[in-house]
Amino acid sequence: MLVHGFDMHRVYISAPGDLEAEREACRAVIGETNERLAMPSKVLLVSVGLPQEGALDQYRAAVADNIRQCRYYIQIFQDDWGPRNLSRKMFYLAYDGRSDGALPMQEVIVLLKAAPRETDPEILGFRKELAELSGVQVISFESIASMQEQLRPALAGWASNIIAAQEPATTA
Repeated sequence: MLVHGFDMHRVYISAPGDLEAEREACRAVIGETNERLAMPSKVLLVSVGLPQEGALDQYRAAVADNIRQCRYYIQIFQDDWGPRNLSRKMFYLAYDGRSDGALPMQEVIVLLKAAPRETDPEILGFRKELAELSGVQVISFESIASMQEQLRPALAGWASNIIAAQEPATTA
C-alpha cells in the first residue's frame, strides 16, 4: 500500500448522462482546488461517482454505500430526477446524512443548470423543490464557465475548513 500522508475527503459527484461535460468541469475545479489550496496542506478532495449515471439502477447498493462514506456531495441537475427517481433517493441519502453523526457527510451542493424555456409543470416543480431546500447551497448556472466560477469559492471553503480543523503539527 502506498503511504502518501494526505488527509483524503471524498466528494460524491452525481449527474445525469446529458450533463457529463458539467461533471468533468466539476472534477476540474476539484483538481484546481487540490493543487492550489488543499495539497500544500496535505489534504486531498477525492471525487467519486459512477462513470455513467444510468448504471445507478444496477449498482444502487454500492452507490448508497459510497455516498455514506463521503464527506461532501455535489448533485448536477437540469430537468428531472432521472429514471425511477433513483437520483432523488441518492440525493436525499446525502442530504439526510448530514444530520447523522455516524456518517462523515457535511455538505451538499446542487448545481442547477438553467432551463429558460421549460414549461412542464413537473419539471418546474422539481426545480422549485431543489431551490427551496434548507441547508443546501443551490448554484444556478447557464454555462460551464459560470458553474465553475461559482463552484470555486464553495470548494475553497471546504478545503479551508478541513485545513483549519487539522491539528497543528507538533514540533520536535
